Amino acid sequence: MNIQNLDQIRAANALKAAKSKMGGKNSGEVVKKIPPMIRENGILGALAFAKENGKGYEVCFNAIIEHLKSLGKTSSNDLDSFLNELTQANSAKLREVTSEAMLYLNYLRRFARKSDKNGEE
Repeated sequence: MNIQNLDQIRAANALKAAKSKMGGKNSGEVVKKIPPMIRENGILGALAFAKENGKGYEVCFNAIIEHLKSLGKTSSNDLDSFLNELTQANSAKLREVTSEAMLYLNYLRRFARKSDKNGEE
């Protein structure tokens, strides 16, 4: 039986998301903007911004949701249900989800590629 530690799981999930979901013009830039947004506004504020703005932010948060789901930290499948789940959660759950999202984003931002000046990867 192959037992992975959390860093291995985070890295594997981030690599998978970067390859399959994070393509596009500015995916590398969007991923880098989310951690400061979470630090400054909390995960709920960052989720609200992603929902309002779209433009790649939803794609990144969907990757976060998928990662959290793989760890059993959420049962949500999309941004709306995740936002609803977190608004109903206690503060300990909110801290746990925020912390894991930030740790995951450390890997995701490294694997998501920035586009060149012509918008090509």
